[in-house]
Amino acid sequence: MTGIWLPLVATALAAALTWWCCIRPMAKNRACHATRAGVDDPELQEELRHAREEVRRLREQATPPAAPSKGPEILDR
Repeated sequence: MTGIWLPLVATALAAALTWWCCIRPMAKNRACHATRAGVDDPELQEELRHAREEVRRLREQATPPAAPSKGPEILDR
């Protein structure tokens, strides 16, 4: 019975630390990722726009045009 106390205490400590450092700040909207860094930076916004456009073009190149089918798709392997 004594050997189970250490894992139980460690689990409770990990849960309390997770709540204190992660869940509590997120609930109060004070988490580190809640800031809006770079919103006012026009250079960053331009770079993001170019990156999104490149991703859109790459997805168009990778995806073949959809052809209407007359029935269910059959995959032969």
